[in-house]
Amino acid sequence: MTVQREMMAVDQDSKPRLSVFSKMEKMIVAMAKSDGETGIVMRAKRNLFSDQIESFSGCDIVDWLKRQYNISDVKEACYLATNLCQYGYIYPIDFKLSSYTVKYDRSAEYRFQAPYFWPFRKDGTADSIKYAIYLQKRSLRNKQKHGLEPYEQEAFDKLLKVFADKKEFIEKQAREQVRMSKAGLYFYGHQAASVSEAKKQRRKEKILLDLQEKAFWRVHRPPPGCIKTMEEGPKRYFQPSQMAARRRKNKESFKAEITFLKKALERPKPKLSKVLESYLTWNEQYQEYDPFLDPNAALPSNPWVSDDTLFWEVTDTLVKIPTELRVKKWAISFFNLVKDEQGLREFEDFLRKEYSLENIRFWKEVEDMKNGPRSAIETTVDRICSEFLSKNSPKEINVDSKTLEIVNKSREEMRGKPESMRYILDPAQEHIYLLMKKDSYPRFLRSEQYINLKEMAHNQPLKKRFFAFGSGKTQIKRQTPSPKSPRRSTSSEREVNSDISGDSPIHSINTPMHSYSTGNLKDMDMKQTPTSSSGFSPGQTRRRSDEPGRTRSMNAGDPRRKSNLEVPRSFPISAEKRKSDATLLSLNVPAKNNIVAPWEGNQ
Repeated sequence: MTVQREMMAVDQDSKPRLSVFSKMEKMIVAMAKSDGETGIVMRAKRNLFSDQIESFSGCDIVDWLKRQYNISDVKEACYLATNLCQYGYIYPIDFKLSSYTVKYDRSAEYRFQAPYFWPFRKDGTADSIKYAIYLQKRSLRNKQKHGLEPYEQEAFDKLLKVFADKKEFIEKQAREQVRMSKAGLYFYGHQAASVSEAKKQRRKEKILLDLQEKAFWRVHRPPPGCIKTMEEGPKRYFQPSQMAARRRKNKESFKAEITFLKKALERPKPKLSKVLESYLTWNEQYQEYDPFLDPNAALPSNPWVSDDTLFWEVTDTLVKIPTELRVKKWAISFFNLVKDEQGLREFEDFLRKEYSLENIRFWKEVEDMKNGPRSAIETTVDRICSEFLSKNSPKEINVDSKTLEIVNKSREEMRGKPESMRYILDPAQEHIYLLMKKDSYPRFLRSEQYINLKEMAHNQPLKKRFFAFGSGKTQIKRQTPSPKSPRRSTSSEREVNSDISGDSPIHSINTPMHSYSTGNLKDMDMKQTPTSSSGFSPGQTRRRSDEPGRTRSMNAGDPRRKSNLEVPRSFPISAEKRKSDATLLSLNVPAKNNIVAPWEGNQ
């Protein structure tokens, strides 16, 4: 059967396709001509199968394309032949992945695909049920010749789970096709001279059909990692032929079309320059709020670049304090305010103070009704009308009589038709929306609530504060610089300091001095040093007011002693005192004259 005789027309109910496929089909028809002059000459190969299968090589198709279309570049001809192979108009006999890229050599052999399996054919659709039947048929046949590949077996198992209710139908169809293949329905006895030739013809047709089916599903269900050239678009609910039958032209339809076109002519049409100018203005206005265009819009850090999730936390649907850009965006338009959940809540609080909360509540109720279930539309409309549109109701909104009359008339006409009642409150909702936009929204932007909200958003910190002890990566800047004094002072320096501050020389013991940071108190030296000659142990501490012969008047003029609490300093205690006071806590608390952090001084 020649290619020309198997050509099938594509009707209007088939899937839409590009015109390039029609050109490919004409090209394949010209290639398959058997006159030997204009078509490709096919040669029989015995080393591939037990029977002679006619095929052609990559050199044959590339030479034909160069000769037929005057292509001088070999790469261009190979690219065109590769497209023919990847879209399923020709297929390699060995089905290797490398063979689907046509090369200018004789390493791979190809055959023409039957027109029944060409893309975008009405009867050659590649739906999942047909694919399941094809895989089931292969699983019922010889495992060595027709066994499923791993990706095909995985796909077959998934399809059986999806079509669990059609499992018997799939198996029955597959067994029927296998039985037909074994019964020899492809028998051409009237063309054969003997029974042996008839069997050879039947076997050859069976082999070719298996190759064509495998090539068809290799294009529509490619292995993992291969490009799927035949992407299926959205499925239609109505066929074009059904839609054309509905659009039957008559006198009324022509009148409606003329009326529509007259209104279209009267409709104002802006100039293209004005449209482009408005788009540019809109882009400049909203550019600073787009994290992809402006890095400052993704403070404190861009979550698409870094792993910091603080941006999602501060820009959540409802937060305690919104960001500054979020508050500024509310001032651009009333739509930006009401579409933001946080802005809508702030606007509700403002209207509550102005005793006009019923307006925003009515607008929200209608929005919820539009997006709600169909079964509750009629009851919701009745409740909204009785609560907000009826006279002398406690939450009556300010709607003019004309709008109210339109709503009540539509409500009576659509009674009992919930599918038509979803949008009958749109006139009243639009009236309230414009009222809030022109009256309440400008007063909200001038209110103290919005001004205070902008100040709070501007002053809120967006960076997490933490101490980096010994990390060296991030150090918090101090408001006042620390004096660069040594971490541990010498005995002579401590004597001078003690004389200046009024301290007794008895305090000049070798006690390590630390900063006021309480985060590293556990790291302080808790080991006791040998007792001095006076019998005191420097490991014990006590209040300076407990020192014998010491009064508070000594430190009255010291500017550092402004609080009632005193920081304890290391002070020697006798062994008898230490034994008597067993509950005394032994800590080396830092002195106040050394405020150097542990990571800043000389180690």
